[in-house]
Amino acid sequence: MEGFAARYGGWAVVTGAAQGVGLAFTEALIERGLGVVMVDVAPQLENVAAELGDEATVRSLVADLKNPAWIEALGSATQGLEVGLAIANAGVAFVGRYLDMAPARRRAIIDVNCAATADLASWALPAMVDRGRGAFVATSSGSALAGTGGVALYSATKAFSVNLVEALGWELADTGVDALAVVAPTMDTPMFRSGGADLERAFAPPVDPRVVVEGALDALDGGGRWLADEGLEFAATIGRRERVNLMSTATTTMYPGIFEAPADDGGTATNPNSYSRDQQ
Repeated sequence: MEGFAARYGGWAVVTGAAQGVGLAFTEALIERGLGVVMVDVAPQLENVAAELGDEATVRSLVADLKNPAWIEALGSATQGLEVGLAIANAGVAFVGRYLDMAPARRRAIIDVNCAATADLASWALPAMVDRGRGAFVATSSGSALAGTGGVALYSATKAFSVNLVEALGWELADTGVDALAVVAPTMDTPMFRSGGADLERAFAPPVDPRVVVEGALDALDGGGRWLADEGLEFAATIGRRERVNLMSTATTTMYPGIFEAPADDGGTATNPNSYSRDQQ
């Protein structure tokens, strides 16, 4: 663990850190010897951070990543800290027909999943390159492997994260800075459990996020796209059209009510079975 802290310390920034995958990243990084600045919109963030340690170990920043000003607030919150690892984990989702999604939700998904990820990379990477060490990580999803019905825009934004990270990895190859996109399976998180998925209809049981996080941190120096389990590795090998069908069927099967009420008003949220998810 000392080698990990020497390469990626002394501090990490984790977005979407109040629960689920972000909290798992935070706990794992503290155990590996890094201080963590936790960023989340959730008001309970400060209490969560206080339970994990004092200001020498963990700090919190309550910020809404839909507002571009969050990155300036992050600069103030990390003043004087050497940030050697930045994890773009915050995410917003909508489960349902694309045409049932409200415009505000569509914009939130793009702002948090794409713009905030790009902003974090732009903020964190220059100092890492100057030091010759560090890493940027983006939490992606199996839905990034193909356009996935039922989570169409979420799927597209998670593919954005993978492509961005792969390109950054190529550009940063000789700098000593790593870039990793974590392509994760369905994970057992509060955000997932709140969505009403029928787990008996799932193709595979949801995975403990800590298992994915530990695997990702161990794979960090390999860079590029990291597939978190054998199911995703299989999906990546089949033809594109078959993959779209597989991913879409797997997703919509867990939410049998998704297609019961098609949109009929030009794109406002008409389906009572659709729902939105935030973790930022």
